[in-house]
Amino acid sequence: MRTIVVGDMHQKQHLVLPIVDNAIRFLGAKRVVLLGDYCDDYSPDRDETDAEKLLRGLEYQVDWVDCTRNRGVQVDVLLGNHDMQYLVERRGPGTNLNCIVPVRRLLAQMNVRMAAAVDGWLATHAGLTSQFADIVLEIDDEAEPFGKPSYSAESLAARLNAAFDHALIEMFDHGNDEELLLFNLCGPGRGGISIPGPLWASTSELTVLGMPHLDQIVGHTPVYSVHELEEQGFSGERFMACDTFSTDFDFRPLGDGSILLADDETHEMRAVIPEEVDCEWAGTF
Repeated sequence: MRTIVVGDMHQKQHLVLPIVDNAIRFLGAKRVVLLGDYCDDYSPDRDETDAEKLLRGLEYQVDWVDCTRNRGVQVDVLLGNHDMQYLVERRGPGTNLNCIVPVRRLLAQMNVRMAAAVDGWLATHAGLTSQFADIVLEIDDEAEPFGKPSYSAESLAARLNAAFDHALIEMFDHGNDEELLLFNLCGPGRGGISIPGPLWASTSELTVLGMPHLDQIVGHTPVYSVHELEEQGFSGERFMACDTFSTDFDFRPLGDGSILLADDETHEMRAVIPEEVDCEWAGTF
């Protein structure tokens, strides 16, 4: 099966999802993984994100996800750190706290997840570190058999999603957001003082603290084009970076709008630029 992995859209759904539609058709993909950060575009007024634009983009995305799933294409909608701010009702860069209720509703309609496995690689918004796995998932990588860990991308995705689901139940049913806030931990690489969580880890933290023997796919850190990082983990772990849709404060594109194509038959992973699927990437409305 061919899978398309899509980086951070930041309210550019009207521009990005038509590229994904063409990629599905041109490349014969049967699955799409969205890596999160659907909310909050870069702008000079990031702390006052326009509510109408935010909701318009999410509503468009919800309709697209429904239609794509109805066509028989699997769509995994992963959560990003910007999206999480609406779940925990805390202000971050660009968060519009006037939109908490409708944003939560729209995220729930898409059944947001924390992680997905793609051909043996773990896909999350920012990456799973061994610190987070140890403290939150209670997986001690140092206790694992050398070179043959008991975990896999599939099992870790399941653990992360189960923990996330439990955290949502605790918050919405019991008013306790402590478990959900664990997913929002931020390390020094992104200006925090805690351990790097799967929504906030920087690529430098990931290459040093990533899970042993686990290859990972991430967004979160803008790159010009989808590519494998030159830096590998201590045991040769590989990392694919996919955040190519971000723009600067002047709305100029930072990336080429490429997406990742993963083929679980050939095990090929490569960048697909918009022109390959008869599209253009303008970077802004």
